[in-house]
Amino acid sequence: MKITGIIIGLFITISIFAQVSPNKYCIEFTDKNNNGYSLDNPEEFLSERALQRRANQGILLNETDLPVTQAYVDSLESLGLEILNVSKWFNFVTVYTLDKELIDTITYLSFVSSSNKYQPFPEGISKEVDSKYKKSRNYPIGLKADDYYNYGDCAVQIKMHNAHNLHNDGYRGQGMMIAITDAGFTGLPDLPSFDSLYNDGRVLVTKNFVFGGDTVYDHSTHGMRVLSILAANYPGNLIGTAPEASYLLLMSEEPATETFIEELNWISAAEFADSMGADIINVSLGYVDFDTPEFNHAYEDLDGEHAAISIGAKVASSKGMLVVAAAANSGDDEDHPWIAAPGDAKDIITAGAVWSDETYAGFSSIGPSYDGRVKPDVVAMGGGTYNQELSGNIGNGNGTSFSTPLLAGMIACLWQKYPEKTNMEIIDAVQKSGHLYNTPTIYLGYGIPDFDLAGLILEKGEIVIPKRNFSVYPNPFKDTFNIQFENNPGDSIEIAISDMNGKKTYLWMEHTARESNVTIKIDDLRNFKSGIYILYVNFNNTRYSLKLVKSE
Repeated sequence: MKITGIIIGLFITISIFAQVSPNKYCIEFTDKNNNGYSLDNPEEFLSERALQRRANQGILLNETDLPVTQAYVDSLESLGLEILNVSKWFNFVTVYTLDKELIDTITYLSFVSSSNKYQPFPEGISKEVDSKYKKSRNYPIGLKADDYYNYGDCAVQIKMHNAHNLHNDGYRGQGMMIAITDAGFTGLPDLPSFDSLYNDGRVLVTKNFVFGGDTVYDHSTHGMRVLSILAANYPGNLIGTAPEASYLLLMSEEPATETFIEELNWISAAEFADSMGADIINVSLGYVDFDTPEFNHAYEDLDGEHAAISIGAKVASSKGMLVVAAAANSGDDEDHPWIAAPGDAKDIITAGAVWSDETYAGFSSIGPSYDGRVKPDVVAMGGGTYNQELSGNIGNGNGTSFSTPLLAGMIACLWQKYPEKTNMEIIDAVQKSGHLYNTPTIYLGYGIPDFDLAGLILEKGEIVIPKRNFSVYPNPFKDTFNIQFENNPGDSIEIAISDMNGKKTYLWMEHTARESNVTIKIDDLRNFKSGIYILYVNFNNTRYSLKLVKSE
């Protein structure tokens, strides 16, 4: 079987035998000939769960799903190269050797590629997943309660999105599989937030793509803190957004260095997650600058088509997984305030950060992607996020690394509720539920998603907003303007004005309407600087937003 090409751009910036880390190299194969596997028997290399995910979403198998030819790997190993990781999606291996001359000699091997020009896979090589895998997922649903969990102080980071309603309705992640790719999980399994996770046996696999083996409980606490935001069940102290999901803990990041091989490690980890049947991949990682500057990503590279990890994230999405990636924390960096890879990837959710008062967190990296797509996609509370600390205490942390698992867990519960939907339908609903969907910004993207509204969108196929007369005049305004609308007596109304970066500069107190026709005058705005603002009005959690112009 001849593999005729790989997705464009994976190795645009590196040579075919690139030294992607000291004494570590990436070697690409020419094909997958004689590897002993066939698309006719996918159960030999993909789990039933992975095949079911494809079948549920109508995704065809193709040659990227086939394993690499093991004989090629064995040949390299017999020459003295230590095999680190393998990628079937891109048909390469990463290897370790101190012998640079050995790397030079393998150019003569017939199965080693001598060109880094890549073309997409040709049409017609895909194969439909067998119909026996086309079955829907059924998950247990609990009884509705006012609040199923005692969230404690962390309620703010969940209720900001109405995600507690998913929990109350019985959707807490049961049956969902979430892969966390990170830098280490020091502190597990002995911290209080994780008792039920380990007692229930819901850490399914640990795997180390940096040093090999399955040990991940060292090197960094970062992954542990991320996991706590997803999986914690510590009543009154910390509740995660998907506390009853199952997890794969995958170490792909080397904390002590920043080298390009970490992007390739991530690709191998994502492939493993795919083969296990993961639904969601949480990526609280981001790459722009490396210890070797030749691999750095300029803003021009952040178009979803250049960074290896971003291309890999898109392929992961094409397999039916939903990737949630951090925007990064360089929003206040004058030289590079933009998102990091894989946050620029296509067909994923990129998470920015706000504070508990729903204002933009200045460290959160901004968009758009270089090719002009809205990034970040949505935001969650990445400023002061409640998480498990190594000391055993519950603390607060800042970073899009923390807003990412908040969203990943909420999305898992939403998808659990609507298992017939595809990953792209879930992404679309989450984006459309953002409070700034009609007026996205480079800071907050589509804004703060509302998972009640996302559910309505998935059910109805459109944003469901009650038909009410709603107008603002004059607009542009100078010192004052009026909001006129129809409502139901007793409605709870909140009016807020933010600047274009999401910082609230004027907030009108919550009000209960007494009449069906209301005109509210907003005045004393002479101290506002001229420019563009965002007005949003909330009727019982139904959000309207529009742009306001303050004139001189």
